[in-house]
Amino acid sequence: MDALPDTTAGPPGRRRLPASADLPPIPTLTRRQESYARCVATGMSYAEAFRQAGLVASSSGSMSGQIAVLNRTPAVRARIAELRIKADQETISTIAERMAWLRLIVQADPDELARIVHDPCDLCWIDEAVAAAYAAHFAPRPFDPADEPRPALPDTKRPNAECKHCRGEGHKRVVITPTDELSPAGRALFKSASQDKDGVIKIEMQDKVAAADMLNKLQSAYVTRSLNLNANVAVHAARDANPADAIKLFDAFGGSP
Repeated sequence: MDALPDTTAGPPGRRRLPASADLPPIPTLTRRQESYARCVATGMSYAEAFRQAGLVASSSGSMSGQIAVLNRTPAVRARIAELRIKADQETISTIAERMAWLRLIVQADPDELARIVHDPCDLCWIDEAVAAAYAAHFAPRPFDPADEPRPALPDTKRPNAECKHCRGEGHKRVVITPTDELSPAGRALFKSASQDKDGVIKIEMQDKVAAADMLNKLQSAYVTRSLNLNANVAVHAARDANPADAIKLFDAFGGSP
């Protein structure tokens, strides 16, 4: 059986075009048009964007004409609008990230960066005292009630409250938390660390008050505005004013005769 004829090929002698050829071509920008669109999207003036894009004009009138043509080109206008939308989205994202960082600084606990600990002195836990404490804890008590708690074992990592040498205070020392052990708030609060010639380590933190103030500004908690007023007031010279005019002028400024 013969195959059916292909009726979509068109008349003989004409080459069939693909379906995509019926669609309008996608407009593309030249390198200088793209550069011009990027410069305008960043906030440059049309003239400055024209120069930064490498475009040349023989006169100011020619520049104005070329700028008008560029701004009327649909592809250029669409590209400028697309870049401005992207810039706005990036700005919003940057502000949100900065607000999150400032919020961490405000909520951070400075004691997380460094703290003072009390270590036992050399005489807090002598061998005799530790042995006596262990003997009291494990000593058999056949006649004592079973629910009565035994003496606690000594915590030799803490100062002994009954130590007569340090009176339970021990030795004070500063412990600096490693940065890899800090919480996100602690890492945001940490600014820098330095060591002087005596070996003393100093930690510098972010200003929490300044961070709270900046956070309030970004959240529009308060707005600082200034208002300038210009008043045109006709004031006659004192030597030209009669007593009646002087009283009227005095009353105009809130005075009383």
